[in-house]
Amino acid sequence: MNNPNMTRRSFIGAGALLAGVAISGCATGRNEIIPASAADLPYVSRLRVRNPRSIRMLQFTDVHFFGGEDPFWPATNKKTIENMQALVASVKPDFLFITGDLWRDHPQERLDEFARYGIAQCAALGVPWAYVWGNHDQVNDRAAIENELTKAPNALYRGAGTQGNYVLNLEDRHGRPVWQFLCLDTNTKGMGAAQQAWLKSLPEGINGSAKTVPPRFSAFHIPLKQYDTVWSNGMARGVKCESVCSEGENGSTLPLLKSLGVKACICGHDHVNDYSGVVDGLDLIYGRATGVASYGGMQVHKGGKLYTLDGHTGKYHWESLQFDGTHWVPGPNEHTDRTPPKK
Repeated sequence: MNNPNMTRRSFIGAGALLAGVAISGCATGRNEIIPASAADLPYVSRLRVRNPRSIRMLQFTDVHFFGGEDPFWPATNKKTIENMQALVASVKPDFLFITGDLWRDHPQERLDEFARYGIAQCAALGVPWAYVWGNHDQVNDRAAIENELTKAPNALYRGAGTQGNYVLNLEDRHGRPVWQFLCLDTNTKGMGAAQQAWLKSLPEGINGSAKTVPPRFSAFHIPLKQYDTVWSNGMARGVKCESVCSEGENGSTLPLLKSLGVKACICGHDHVNDYSGVVDGLDLIYGRATGVASYGGMQVHKGGKLYTLDGHTGKYHWESLQFDGTHWVPGPNEHTDRTPPKK
């Protein structure tokens, strides 16, 4: 079998796998997706959470259904699905966030089929789920697939009319937002003028003021340029096994996100980087790559990332979860760099 773990980049040397201790699940009650009303903006999604003081969000990223060689697709898809199901059952999240690269981007004639498969698998997990597009999430009929993303069971996606960008509000039982996500489609070139223009176009009712805006995250696939800065300046904690691939993003998005009150950004794209660090007041966080048919599994175990959000205080924390039932949180001085040297 050809190694499916090297589909985007080649690596020099082997990194140590991360260790951890057993995780324990915590039951959550039913969370309710609120149907859109006439007063709602079409790109705003609403999820009423049972316990605003302890919201559990599980991030999957770089799932890569149909990755690797096609003779092995049934086996690798099945294993990835089983892993995702087991993690959902174990930690019982209030909702999921899939930060891109849910399926592979070729062959051309099968793109929509792959997309529908990925959507069906997410819907079958039985938990409300949000999604942002990754660079490999290519389709032939974008309008049709976006319609299916919007109407799929448990789906929170609302970017069909706004180039994949939308707002997700987490609300308490009174309908008051307690946490908000600015969800962005970074396409294939990273964050740029189109995404910035959309952010600037948000009405005052979304932008609000410092007194009315709930804690905010931004979710997207391709990292910002400052993900490299926060590692290079030694402020990040975690593990880095490849160069930050921000594509065409030039660093100008972070100040805009900060002006909108964003506390943290979550992304994927670079499968063997799992770290976070604060730059200019924003916490930049990598997700833990998920799909077994994508590169990097011999360096960093595949899994997900669990966030616990307190909608009353605005505090949060995260831990990376492996599919073998362990978790990992980097220590305060853990800064492990295994990035291959540049040639």
